[in-house]
Amino acid sequence: MNYYQKVQLCLIVGFIIQLSGCSQKREALGAGNEIRVICSKIDKPIVLQYLRSIFIDTLYSPEPEPFYYLKFSDPSTYKDLKDQAQVIVAAVDRDSRNSGYNLVKKILPENQFIKTETGDPVILAKNVNADKQLFMVINASTKEQLYSTIEDKRDFIRKQFHDLFIDRQSRYIFGDDRNKKLEDSLNTEYGWTLKIPWGWQSIKKTPDSSFVWLGREMPFQWIGISWDDGNQVNDELRVGENIWGWPECHYESIRFNDYHFSIKKTIFRDNNAWRAKGIWETIDLKESKGGPFQSYIFYDKRKDRTYHINYLIHFPGNDKSIFMRQLDLIVKTFSVLL
Repeated sequence: MNYYQKVQLCLIVGFIIQLSGCSQKREALGAGNEIRVICSKIDKPIVLQYLRSIFIDTLYSPEPEPFYYLKFSDPSTYKDLKDQAQVIVAAVDRDSRNSGYNLVKKILPENQFIKTETGDPVILAKNVNADKQLFMVINASTKEQLYSTIEDKRDFIRKQFHDLFIDRQSRYIFGDDRNKKLEDSLNTEYGWTLKIPWGWQSIKKTPDSSFVWLGREMPFQWIGISWDDGNQVNDELRVGENIWGWPECHYESIRFNDYHFSIKKTIFRDNNAWRAKGIWETIDLKESKGGPFQSYIFYDKRKDRTYHINYLIHFPGNDKSIFMRQLDLIVKTFSVLL
């Protein structure tokens, strides 16, 4: 049995599957914000437009940064890239000289190849060549066939990649080397818990304070958590005022900028909440700094208390989107004890 036949045994008809019958595999390689796209040059413009319409999430830092970087490679590199965590193999042009077309024919069983040519051209599978891998095949006979799936498939495809990101990054961030001592002190002193990765330290916390300030370097990151009695999130205007004045009250040296500032309703740990995001900047012009921030503010009925959780990063000239997504995973471990 050759390599491609082994892969065929793992690719089963269905939009997404969890592989269990294939042999033990090593864990997938690659960065959490990179998707390796394997196709021929002739198909790249079509595939690129399709994927850009799917992966639309962008962080303004203030420069726009995509959540995922699409790294295109020639089909001849498939064996070198097949163990990456996020792989897309695509073909549209039906010319037999198209190396991407030939690669897809080798990967897919004949009946599945025919079915995707005439019907749904997109397949997703898990753990095809490595553990913790998401493997996607695009086999469209025309660009119109492919583009017709955008609206139906966008949310589902994004969710599969997002879920993989959460799984891999959570295992990386919350390994055995957490700051358990700081976690325990926050639990004891304030009645709430937060998973704190190694390298994070307390910048400011006192037993009689309603504010905790955590930070780490390389890159420079902050998490701030404050709380007040009563419900302070029952209308958008009040929430907006709370969020806008929050950094000067608690961080003192920074403020939020209205560039790409947004606020909307969301859910935070089963609580109705508001989420704000935008750009922060220093007030002291002698030390100009800035970057992206995000805040959650929600009311906990059990404690009759409003919580505000903020995180931000300063990492000029470097990609910040993956760190902001990691910070989001950290703050979403926040839990109020009964």
